[in-house]
Amino acid sequence: MYSRLHKCARAGLHHRLTSQHYSTGILKKKESQPRLIQPGKTLHGFLCTEVEHIKEYNMTAYFLVHEKAKTEYLHLERDDSNNVFSVGFRTTPLDSMGTPHILEHTVLCGSEKYPVRDPFFKMLNRSLATFMNALTGPDYTFYPFSSQNEIDYRNLQKVYLDAVFKPNLARLDFLQEGWRLEHSNIEDKSSDLTFKGVVYNEMKGAFSETGSLFGQKFINTILPEGTYGYVSGGDPLHIPELTHSFLKDFHSRYYHPSNSRIYSYGNFPLDANLKFVNEAYLSKYAYLDPKHSIVQPQPRWKSPKRSEITCRVDQYGVPIEKQNQIAIGYVMSDITNIYETFMTLALSELMIIGPNSAFYKSLIEKNISGGYNSLTGYDNQIRDTLFVVGLKDVEASKFEMVESIVNQTLEKIHKEGFEKDHIESVLHGFELSIKHQSPKFGLNLLFNLMPLWNHNGPILNALKVNSLLNQLKSDLMDPKFVKNVIEKNFIQNNHKLTMTMKPDPKFDDLFNEAEARNLATRVKSLTEKQKEDIYKEGVELSVAQKKAQSLEVLPCLKIDEITLNKTAPPIKHTVSETIPLQLCEANTNGVTYFKGVIGTDCLDEAQKELLPFFTYVATKFDTKSYNYRDFDKYVSKTTSGLGFLNHITEHIDQHGQYEQGLVISSHCLDEYLPKMMDIWSEIFSKPDFSNTERMKMLLNNYCSSLSNGVIDSGHTYAMQAARSLISSVDECKEHLMGLHHVITMQEIQKKQPIEQVQATVDQISKMTLNGTNLRAAFHYCNTNADIHLCIDHFCKRLCKGVDNKDMNRINWIDSRTFPKDNRGIHIQMNIPVNFCAKVIPTVPYTDPDYAKLRVLSRFITSKYLHPIVREQNGAYGGGAMLTLDGVFNYYSYRDPNSRVTLDVFDETSEWMTKNTELVDDQNLFEAKLSILQQMDQPIAEYMKGIDLFLFGLSYDIWKTQRERVLAVTKEDLIEVCNKYLSRDKWSGKCVIGEGSKDLKEGGVTWETISGPQQ
Repeated sequence: MYSRLHKCARAGLHHRLTSQHYSTGILKKKESQPRLIQPGKTLHGFLCTEVEHIKEYNMTAYFLVHEKAKTEYLHLERDDSNNVFSVGFRTTPLDSMGTPHILEHTVLCGSEKYPVRDPFFKMLNRSLATFMNALTGPDYTFYPFSSQNEIDYRNLQKVYLDAVFKPNLARLDFLQEGWRLEHSNIEDKSSDLTFKGVVYNEMKGAFSETGSLFGQKFINTILPEGTYGYVSGGDPLHIPELTHSFLKDFHSRYYHPSNSRIYSYGNFPLDANLKFVNEAYLSKYAYLDPKHSIVQPQPRWKSPKRSEITCRVDQYGVPIEKQNQIAIGYVMSDITNIYETFMTLALSELMIIGPNSAFYKSLIEKNISGGYNSLTGYDNQIRDTLFVVGLKDVEASKFEMVESIVNQTLEKIHKEGFEKDHIESVLHGFELSIKHQSPKFGLNLLFNLMPLWNHNGPILNALKVNSLLNQLKSDLMDPKFVKNVIEKNFIQNNHKLTMTMKPDPKFDDLFNEAEARNLATRVKSLTEKQKEDIYKEGVELSVAQKKAQSLEVLPCLKIDEITLNKTAPPIKHTVSETIPLQLCEANTNGVTYFKGVIGTDCLDEAQKELLPFFTYVATKFDTKSYNYRDFDKYVSKTTSGLGFLNHITEHIDQHGQYEQGLVISSHCLDEYLPKMMDIWSEIFSKPDFSNTERMKMLLNNYCSSLSNGVIDSGHTYAMQAARSLISSVDECKEHLMGLHHVITMQEIQKKQPIEQVQATVDQISKMTLNGTNLRAAFHYCNTNADIHLCIDHFCKRLCKGVDNKDMNRINWIDSRTFPKDNRGIHIQMNIPVNFCAKVIPTVPYTDPDYAKLRVLSRFITSKYLHPIVREQNGAYGGGAMLTLDGVFNYYSYRDPNSRVTLDVFDETSEWMTKNTELVDDQNLFEAKLSILQQMDQPIAEYMKGIDLFLFGLSYDIWKTQRERVLAVTKEDLIEVCNKYLSRDKWSGKCVIGEGSKDLKEGGVTWETISGPQQ
């Protein structure tokens, strides 16, 4: 099963970590072997009920049930070294205290066998995991990890299973991770009490993001009965209602093995998994009927309903009078009806995606909004699935018009159906997705199966995509079928909600007042004993957070258990006409992949300002041979779509030089390669940007999209803004990708005539889309016999009529020198948390000190920043990282502090001087291990050699870097810390958020930036 409009539950998944890049190679066909287990047979307490070969993915699925505890187990056996394991639970709260979310955090704070503080984060440095996380959705919580190393896999399995089944759930951990009352000065009983807690601060941040808020309120309103009527992640105004005893009781009922689902994937033996799970845990539990966690289907409404809510003003958004949203949603089929959900997924694409879809034509091209909002699409991740179409940045006076258009569009689809070409293009997308080998295949399967499995759906049948697709092809081509579906699911569907959201300038004040009342009420009701307990617990927690602890009980890989599993990719370099080519024959499963880099150093500053917008519109206009609708059909019927991205990278070993360009990309089935290259030839023949109305509409949609996600990724924006103060490479990135670009585009939209925008976009096209300005990379299968002829034909077309036959070369841009003044940017934003960053320029990737600084970044994250910034000071996250071009970055995420956190960053060198005893052999090895975890990620076949193509990072340079990482000594860490990170070193700083009153104290020159709607 897969979901092309996958949303991971509209209410939001609450991530403990930002997942890393991980990938799996293409799968070899496995020799047929006698199966260890057959249906009806029992192994280690598990009864096998089903065994199915899933030919679509060349894997075998085993479904088992534990005879005693009734735990369900799904194993997907596949010749893939990136093995996955997960244990999940159906968690269905009937309140908004955030119990599942806080429990997710707290179970990872120590267990019976591993009684150390926060073993989850400690294992990040003791493992080669390609993925580690814990996630809470609206009705489930699960704990997935993946690894290529079997010893590591078994280590993580032990820690994860003990965490969920035998957690300590200590009160101090509950206070740290969930919520607590604490004195503003912990040691002063007379100081004010405040709310603190990691999840409490996280959810304050989540509720300040308007898209998340709208999605949460929408699901609560359209599915009001049962668990979906509440906030599983926790409403900040209700989180303080949660008690420690209630949390423990919730664990005993919902984290019981009878309510769990265990998943494994890959080529490690199933037998070992079953044996360990049974003997260590499941055999010790009696069955507990999980009926209390079952989500009942929603009672269907007899008439449609309406709702209105408010949100905060987006200071970096469109004018306030346009910051409104509307969503019209319908409750659809039960998630367990897999064909119905699969078919509705396809219908949603036909109705919503691309210029040939009905709602795009009727709503988006009318240019009455900023485009679709984040709710738009089909949500098949909850029991009662939802179809929603909605708009953002639309004037409130147009709400009635939007509703009328939606109804008219549905009537038109009911009457006329869909064009055959459009249906074929959507079906092709499904077929290509099956052939395309995703870099995260085993995890993607888990993420897509978990919601269905959570409601006891037929998960093995859901994996048989070909049979679903064959039925879909037949049904969608039948006009009567389409007519009946539209009538049943939309026109006659009374379970329909129309929700609108308007900005309220007092929104933040109202929340702050409610929080203050909540705090005052709680403080007023405290007895003297309770006040004394709060004081004592605050001191006790502070002591516990600072106390050194032994981690010897936690498993850790050893140096001799780590092997180098990467080899140099089989790359060939050649030239066709003037175009340099990088060719790689790989096991791409009958799919050909194309990437190209187009130079943009020839553009002036005004053109570069519009370069990101150009990447947005380049494929959305008429071409030489097609109008934009027919061109979209051609692209969709033959390729994965066309990618355009900005590309800025510093020379791998020459500080002061960088390349600026665009990365273009696509892939297709081998037989469609000539057509895919013909499509790119159309683009290189210069799109026609003369359609003024379309350009206006696209400009509005683009500008509306820019401020989305700023709050979710605030630390990334903060680091980027800080780096722009010390590096011209990053100044360029900030202008193209940071908040500077958001503000610039709003000014352009407001002041620049659309004809001028059109002229600039056209100039960019003419100056960059040339065969003499391209270098290209192809990954292909050895079965593609015509690959070289096709590539050569493409290059000849692009270079036809070119007099200069010299090979295209990278035009390196010289960086300008910055004055070495310590500067800071305060980006004011009316949100209740901050994102802090500090950056320091160091050395390029090939410098011997780079590896030392890289190891140091992990050491201080684990031993200094995480304990202080997160555990002691309450930020959701904090750490350090080193960019490819050698800028050392500190960051904090959803942080209640600003000045305090920047001081922590500044004091790194002093801390290291006082704590050199922490730089022992084990801690040094763990820091190295966490870097190897990044470096040894498995590479997808279609990504082999791409680091060389894009960044100049060859396998030999990479291997040298790995060797240098392993060679770093304790003395090296101390030396580079003092050499590069001392307080007096040149640096840039940034804070996004309100910031503290004393933020701008110290020897830093601060600039304050306010959004246009401030």
